[in-house]
Amino acid sequence: MRIAMESRSFNGDVHCGDQCDWWLENDLLTLCMIDGLGHGIHAEEAAKAALGYVSSHLGESLDTLFSGCDRAVKQTRGVAMGIVRVDQNEYSLEYGGIGNTRAMIYGEDVSHFSSSWGIVGGGFRHLHIERTQLSPDNLLLMWTDGIPESLKLSAYDRYLLQDEQELARTLLGDHGRMTDDATILVYMTG
Repeated sequence: MRIAMESRSFNGDVHCGDQCDWWLENDLLTLCMIDGLGHGIHAEEAAKAALGYVSSHLGESLDTLFSGCDRAVKQTRGVAMGIVRVDQNEYSLEYGGIGNTRAMIYGEDVSHFSSSWGIVGGGFRHLHIERTQLSPDNLLLMWTDGIPESLKLSAYDRYLLQDEQELARTLLGDHGRMTDDATILVYMTG
């Protein structure tokens, strides 16, 4: 298991509203991507509040986790949030997302995950959860809307098996918008 994360704030601000993190407990890997609405200190506060909630409720189902986080960050601007859970024994994956964070699996095939409409902290109607199986050679990417919705990884093949941190840095450098915060997470299963 190899994980890399890269972030860049809007206009080089010291505050970044895009945050991500990961946790491994009992062979269950949780990957979380959060985009605080807007940018600057208030977006960062919202994102960090959501990240703090997720980190202290890792044992909850995705439905319960999103609902609890929605209540916990209600006094902030709110966030878009995507969470991936990987059972490393079964190579199974589940994804839930609210708002405009993105996630995809890259391997023999490319699979994009869909997020439901809404704002965590501002209420949302429904959380759609997707489930799939991983292969030992899959690559999972998660990113915020500071990077375009569609990423084509075929140009980056030389990085895929060598250096996940360089891949994350290069993707952010090549595709990160200068008009927003941007964050990307790369997870290599093998």
